[in-house]
Amino acid sequence: MDQYRRLRDNLMQMMGSGKEITIWQGIVKSVEGTTCTVTFGTLDVEGVRLRASLADNESHLLIVPKVGTAVVVGSLSNDLSLLVVLAVDEVESITINGGKLGGLINIESLTQKINELVRTFNNHTHQVSTTGSATAQTGTAAAVTSKASELNKSDYEDTKVTH
Repeated sequence: MDQYRRLRDNLMQMMGSGKEITIWQGIVKSVEGTTCTVTFGTLDVEGVRLRASLADNESHLLIVPKVGTAVVVGSLSNDLSLLVVLAVDEVESITINGGKLGGLINIESLTQKINELVRTFNNHTHQVSTTGSATAQTGTAAAVTSKASELNKSDYEDTKVTH
């Protein structure tokens, strides 16, 4: 027996032989926190979950679809009473672990800013003015003796999560 048939058989056994898994495609009309309103043809259905459960925890993943985008919605009850978004075409925002660490960095901009700082540091000199005898001396102090090297984003970029 192939793996897909075994999965189908296991799902059918778990749900009972008379039930089917039902999915629909609709358009997001509005977003209300962890739920949204989805339009299926001419029917607007409110309270469609954006997460697998409505449990309130701080380590959730919340993918908020853009209003007007297509979504695939599955039914947890084989009718329109317990719907959950399964896939989205366009994302408005993604919150990982409750968002407590802030936003993801924009790696290109960060690398440019850090390298501007490195170049400024490497090219920095001090103006020196010395007075002590009848002749005043002015000049430039020596530049930095050991140069900082520029950063490459691959030094600190995790490519498994992109945005």
